[in-house]
Amino acid sequence: MRRAAKRESEAAPPKEEPQSPCSWPKNNLPSEWGTSGGTQSLGPREFRAGENPLKDSRIFHVLWRNQTTKKHKTWTGNGTLVVTGSIVTLKDDTGKVVDTMTYFKQRQLQENDQLEVGSKDVEIQEEIKTVEECLIQRQLEIANWCQKIDAQNGCTDTSPPPADSAPVRSHLLKKIKREADAFAPPHLEISQHREDKHVSYAAADSSTSMGKKIYEQNTLKIENPTKEFTQSEYLCLLTPAELQKKILLFVSEYAQTSKTESSTLKEIFQIVCDHPVLLKTLGTNPVFKEIMEVLDAILPPWPSMGLYDSAKFEFLHVMLDHLVAERGEKCCILANSEDCLTLVRGYCQSYSLDHAQLDGPQKVNLFNSLADGEPMIGLILTSDLSALRALRCKHLIIYNHNSRQQANQLLAVGAMDTKIYTLITAGGSPEELQFYGHMGDDSIEDLQNCRSQLIPTASNNLADWTKSEPPFDRVFFEETAISDSLDCIQLVYSRKVRVKT
Repeated sequence: MRRAAKRESEAAPPKEEPQSPCSWPKNNLPSEWGTSGGTQSLGPREFRAGENPLKDSRIFHVLWRNQTTKKHKTWTGNGTLVVTGSIVTLKDDTGKVVDTMTYFKQRQLQENDQLEVGSKDVEIQEEIKTVEECLIQRQLEIANWCQKIDAQNGCTDTSPPPADSAPVRSHLLKKIKREADAFAPPHLEISQHREDKHVSYAAADSSTSMGKKIYEQNTLKIENPTKEFTQSEYLCLLTPAELQKKILLFVSEYAQTSKTESSTLKEIFQIVCDHPVLLKTLGTNPVFKEIMEVLDAILPPWPSMGLYDSAKFEFLHVMLDHLVAERGEKCCILANSEDCLTLVRGYCQSYSLDHAQLDGPQKVNLFNSLADGEPMIGLILTSDLSALRALRCKHLIIYNHNSRQQANQLLAVGAMDTKIYTLITAGGSPEELQFYGHMGDDSIEDLQNCRSQLIPTASNNLADWTKSEPPFDRVFFEETAISDSLDCIQLVYSRKVRVKT
C-alpha cells in the first residue's frame, strides 16, 4: 500500500487586502501611471515624440511576487524595474507602479539577480537597452491594460497581445524568446528589427471596444506568420488504491445475491472510483440505506480517508503540486460532481493554491486574462459547460471520462498548446469497462465482472492512439508534463492534434 506523504503545514502569512483592477498603490511619485499624481483613468500613456526613457534611467524586464513564507513560491507577475539615481520603481505588466525603494545601493544589476523592492521580491531578467525596445514595451503595457479593463467589463474578446512582440511573455519560460532569437536565421533577425521600428498610431474605428481601440492604435506592424498549436490528449488508466480495490470487490460480490437496482450499484461504483470518502454523501438517501449499512462494516472512519485512497485524486493532487505550485502553470479540473470539486477546493485551501469555480463567461474571461491575482486553478462542473467557451488553459484534467467529448467545446481552438488528461480508474473496475465501451445500460453481468477483473478485448476506437506503459522514460515525462512521482499510472493512451491559425 502506498503511503501518503503529506506536506508539512506552514503558518499562513497575513492576507493582503485584494486590490481591484481600478485601485492603485499609494506611492507618491508624481506623473507616474498608477500613482496619486498619475492619469489613473487613462492607463499608461504613449511616449512623446523624441522622448527617451533611458536618458536618466536603466530599465529591466523583471519577475515579481509578494514576499511570503509559503513553502511553494512562484513568480506572480511580469513587469519592469526602473532605476533612476537612488530611486527604484517596480511596475507591473501595464506599467502601473507596484512599489518603490529609495537609497538604492548602486551595483551592476544582471540577469537572475534577486532583490527586495518594498514588499515585493524581484528577479532581474534582461535589460532594455534601446528606445525601440522601450516603445515595444509601452505598446504591450497599453494592450495589457486594455485587456484587463475589457475582462472586468465582461468583454468576450480578451485575446492577449501577439507573443512575437513580447520580449518576456511568461514568467515560466523567461528565456525562450531570447534563446529562439539566437538560433533564428540572420535574415529573419534583420527583417524583424527593421519592422520593429515602425509603430502605427492610426486612429481606430469608434465602434470597437475601448480595448480594441487603444490596442489597434498601438499595434506593431509585424507580419504575423502562421502559427501552429498542439492539443495533446492523454487517457490515463490508473491502478485503484487499496481501499478502492477492497470496496469494489466487496460490492461486486454483494451484487451477486442482492436485489439492489443496477442503477444504484452503478452510482456506488462511480462514487468509489471518484473517491470512497464521497460515499458519506449518500448517508441520508433512503435509496442507498441498505447497501450503506452493509458497507459500514468495511469502511474506515471518514476522517481517516486521505489523498491516496483514490487513484484519480492522487493523480490530481500530485499534478496540481507539479504544474501549479512548482511550475506556475494554470490548470483546470472538469468534474461531473459538485462533491468532487468540493474535495479539490478543500485541497487547494489547505495548501494555499489560488482557485476559482468557472461557472460563467465573465469568470472564464478573468481566468484567461493576464491580470495579477487571478486564480491559477479553475474548477468546472460538467453541467455548466453549455455556458462556457474559449477557455485558455495549458492543462485540463478531466476527472470523469464520460465528459471528455463535451469538453471539446470548452477550449479555445488554436489559442495555445494544451494538454488534456482524462482519468480512468483501471484494475477491471466498472469505470474501465465503461471506458472500453463494454458496459451496457443496465447490465448486472458487467458490474459483476469487476469481481474477476475481466477486461474487454475490444478497444474503444483506440487504433490511432499511442499506448505507453511503465516503466516510463524521461522523454515521456517531458512530453506529457506528468509528474515522475506518480506511481499509480497503469498505462496511457496519447495522441496529438495540430491546429494552424
